[in-house]
Amino acid sequence: MRASFLVPLLLAGFSFSCASADDGSIRPEPPAETPQVLAPLPPEFAQLGQPCPAADQADYAGPNAGCGKDGHVGIVTVGRRMGLPEGAQKLEGSMGKVQVFIESERVWVQGTCVWCRQFTEQTSVVHLAYATDNQLMQIQMTAELTNQSPLRDAEAWRGAIAAWKPKQ
Repeated sequence: MRASFLVPLLLAGFSFSCASADDGSIRPEPPAETPQVLAPLPPEFAQLGQPCPAADQADYAGPNAGCGKDGHVGIVTVGRRMGLPEGAQKLEGSMGKVQVFIESERVWVQGTCVWCRQFTEQTSVVHLAYATDNQLMQIQMTAELTNQSPLRDAEAWRGAIAAWKPKQ
C-alpha cells in the first residue's frame, strides 16, 4: 500500500522539478571575458619582461633592470617621477607621495624613497609573472605596503591598496 503512494509521489516530484517558469524573456549569453589592455610602456621600461641581458651588455647609466624569474627582467626602476597611465591611484597621506597603477600583469609604483640618505624619487614597473619575491617586496616597500609576503597577482595588490592606511 505504501509503495502505491510512493511511486506517484516520486514521479510528481520529479516532473515538477524539471518544469520551470518561463517568463518569455531572452537571457543573453554571459559576455566573453575581454583581455585587459596593458598601458603602453615608456621606452625606459622596454626591458620589462624581456630576456635578461648578459652582464657585459647591461647599461648601468640607464634604468635599473632587475633580472627575475625564468631569465626575464622582472622589475625596472627609473630614478625620477614619470607620468603614470591614466587611473593611477594616489595613496593620500603617504610619506613618499606614492601613486600606484595596477594592471593584470604589471604594477606601476611611483614614490619618494624616504629611507634613503637623501630623498630619491623613482618610478618602478614590476612584471608579476617574472618578479622574484625580493623584487616584489622591494616595490611593496616603495608603495608603503606592510604586507609580510609578496603580492603575486593584481587582486592581491588591489586588496592591499584597499586596506592601505597612512603611517602615523
